[in-house]
Amino acid sequence: MNDNFGLKKAYHAKQAAYDEMSNAREKLAELNQSLISAYSEVEKLQADYDVSREQQNEAWQEYNARQLEMKELIADKITAVKESNVLEENFRLMSENAEEEPGKAEIYAEASKYFSGVAKQKVVERDNLITTKRNMPRPSNYASEQILEKLKLARIEHNEILENYHNAKNEFTLKKQNFDRLSEKYNNILNGESANACTCTNRPEKLEIDESLLVKANVPEKYWGNCSMMKRANGIIDIYYGADEKTSHGHIVMLGDEIKYARLPQPNDLVMV
Repeated sequence: MNDNFGLKKAYHAKQAAYDEMSNAREKLAELNQSLISAYSEVEKLQADYDVSREQQNEAWQEYNARQLEMKELIADKITAVKESNVLEENFRLMSENAEEEPGKAEIYAEASKYFSGVAKQKVVERDNLITTKRNMPRPSNYASEQILEKLKLARIEHNEILENYHNAKNEFTLKKQNFDRLSEKYNNILNGESANACTCTNRPEKLEIDESLLVKANVPEKYWGNCSMMKRANGIIDIYYGADEKTSHGHIVMLGDEIKYARLPQPNDLVMV
């Protein structure tokens, strides 16, 4: 070996990168399981909510049908009261007609009294129906509303886990690429190349600003005057943008035209070291 120190250094760098990649893979696997569980919970609650809503709709349809039926019954009683009142008045007038025979007048008077009683009875029946209609219990939406609240929270949790999963996936991709690069560097040194001769240098190359690449990276145009580009030896391009006194830079990692990692500018008090 022509560069024992360089070989050891490359080996330790490779192992450290492997540990970081393994940790990133483990985190990704844990988030994947959490994502599966969260999605299952969303599916379960959605199914429960659909069933509850169907039962609720059926209850409301039955309630509305019963209300309509009661309304029609009440209308029939009101019609009966009006008709009885008309008959009562007609027979009363006929009973008071001086030209009528005495026997008929008495019959008319009895008929008037009868229809007066019918009208009063129909009023009582009408009022009872109105009371029954008003006291009919309305269907409760409470069960569906409770499930819906749980469903909303489950969806929020699922979306948060999904975002963390994508971030972890981007992080794992970067860690694996770094391990592959350092593993290649170690193998090159092991095969007789010097550390300085290895093409896998850690030093990135500063690039001129390429606006077409900024478009592909979805960098807002307002940041184009405050950004920089660095190209790694393996072709990966890092784009930093949006840094000022109160905000840390946003960071986008591009491999070709594909975004591998993206972080928006963050207030300095929210930046994680």
